[in-house]
Amino acid sequence: MEFPKLRPIEAFPVETSGEQAICLRDPLNYSKNTLVVPPHVFYIISHFDGNHSILDIQAKYSQQYGNLLFSDNITKIINELDKNLFLENNRSNIIIKKIKDDFINSPTRKAIHAGTAYENDKARLRSQIDKFFTSVDGPGKPSLQDNRDRLRGIIAPHIDIRHGGPCFAWAYKEIAEKSNAEIFIIFGIAHTHTRNIFALTSKSFETPFGTIETDKEFLNLLHKQFKFDYFEDEFVHKNEHSIEFQLMFLQYLYNNKKNFKIIPILCSPLDFVAGNNSNPTQVPQFENFISSLKETVEKSRKKICLIASVDLAHVGLRFGDREAPDETFLKKLEHEDLGLLKHVEKLDAKTFYDCIQNVNNKRRICGYPAIYAMLHVIRAKEAKLLKYSQDYDKNTGSTVSFASMAFY
Repeated sequence: MEFPKLRPIEAFPVETSGEQAICLRDPLNYSKNTLVVPPHVFYIISHFDGNHSILDIQAKYSQQYGNLLFSDNITKIINELDKNLFLENNRSNIIIKKIKDDFINSPTRKAIHAGTAYENDKARLRSQIDKFFTSVDGPGKPSLQDNRDRLRGIIAPHIDIRHGGPCFAWAYKEIAEKSNAEIFIIFGIAHTHTRNIFALTSKSFETPFGTIETDKEFLNLLHKQFKFDYFEDEFVHKNEHSIEFQLMFLQYLYNNKKNFKIIPILCSPLDFVAGNNSNPTQVPQFENFISSLKETVEKSRKKICLIASVDLAHVGLRFGDREAPDETFLKKLEHEDLGLLKHVEKLDAKTFYDCIQNVNNKRRICGYPAIYAMLHVIRAKEAKLLKYSQDYDKNTGSTVSFASMAFY
């Protein structure tokens, strides 16, 4: 503890009781807790890099604030961070290894976000989703009478369901009314580091509505064509919400009256392997995965629907901008988002990707890898935007935008 070292922890500004503070959270969710600390405490924590001793930190603090910092106060901060697994040390390493081993050895992936992002009780969850369809911003309850198997895929958000539920509902109304799919291939987003562009798992997914099986027959056929190990990053699925949130709506629609299976795929940022000015289709790993998936889809005798689970822009203080977005900025953001989605409506993957990379993804569009990948697989003739939304969080001075689309 003489040289405390922080694990990779997310830190972002928040406002609490009218005061500015810093929220700390574990993006990998080894720790379920968040810590909110005042700026002077965050200054101390920012020196927990394994290179600064307690004496070094005391000296830095005195230079910055002109006050003495007692070692006991630093020790209290260290103990609190250690208790929450925010430090890199033997204790956290042992606990994290056990968490990883337990997940790898389990045949199922638990519903990690039940009870936080959505209700963990089956009846309450159904009622919660009911209200998304019937709310002012919702599309109305779906009708199962118009089932013509027209739908080839959707884009739906992966923002916290409590904030984006009605937008989800627009996409899932299309599935209810226009899809006979037996397999849903879900392109989610890996919000944490991966070694590969894509991460697969064959685990079943548990939710408050029950268990959803992955289609192991489809996965086995897919796996035979691989030249890379796309299961190497399987652990990333444990806490990732972008696939989990889609399952709530699929199960809500079918209410155990129809059997369906899933292929869960997590996508990582493409520029870390392709470079900002490169074409991802020329990257061997991307080309191998997409060509293998397309061929497996074409050979499958089952009806398939694709889902891209994506959010769009991430702007404001939480995401590193210097100012919170105002009304003028948000109108400009909407204009830019809708312009980008026009390329998706035209099924133009290249222009869509180029538009993002030409400005170095300045709006932090996290969902673009899933959209880009899906556009290379889907056999659609047309697409249309169903709903566009923005969610503003005044506590963090930040906004996330998202949309629902349908492909026919």
